[in-house]
Amino acid sequence: MKKLISVISLSFFFFATQASSKIDNDKKTIINTIESHKDRLIEISDNIWEAAEPALLEFKSSKYLSDYAQENGFRVTLGVADIPTAFVAEYGSGKPIIGILGEFDANPGISQKKQPIKEPLVKGAAGHGCGHNLFGTASLGAAIAIKEMIESGEISELFVSMVPPLRRQSLQKFGW
Repeated sequence: MKKLISVISLSFFFFATQASSKIDNDKKTIINTIESHKDRLIEISDNIWEAAEPALLEFKSSKYLSDYAQENGFRVTLGVADIPTAFVAEYGSGKPIIGILGEFDANPGISQKKQPIKEPLVKGAAGHGCGHNLFGTASLGAAIAIKEMIESGEISELFVSMVPPLRRQSLQKFGW
């Protein structure tokens, strides 16, 4: 019985170590991908911060993100649901399908200078005091990391879709 328990324990330890090693390798791959795109992603995030465009008016912000998605090999569909600033960036053709949400609209009344102390850039204007400039950019970074793992064969073929959100005002276009 002790021998059986020892074999089971060693087997569990072996498989747990192997799984942990795979996760560690995947994390390293993702970190390396993000690091290789870091400068451009920061530039995009800063540009979105400065544009500070409210929902449904994110023309510059949408272009920054969709252009970079396209540069990185995604199929980009612009003007989704007849909303000029909505887009879908897709890669792959398999299953499962991974959908990644990326908000990038500025919220009304929270204009903020790039500093840790509350001070509006433009008093009463829309801004990114909530971090949507980071959310949209980080979502694109995640989609690129997954895409590059598919390309390198590190994960099985699947379908990745980077989808910006549609605010409550625009959900009715989908009949929701």
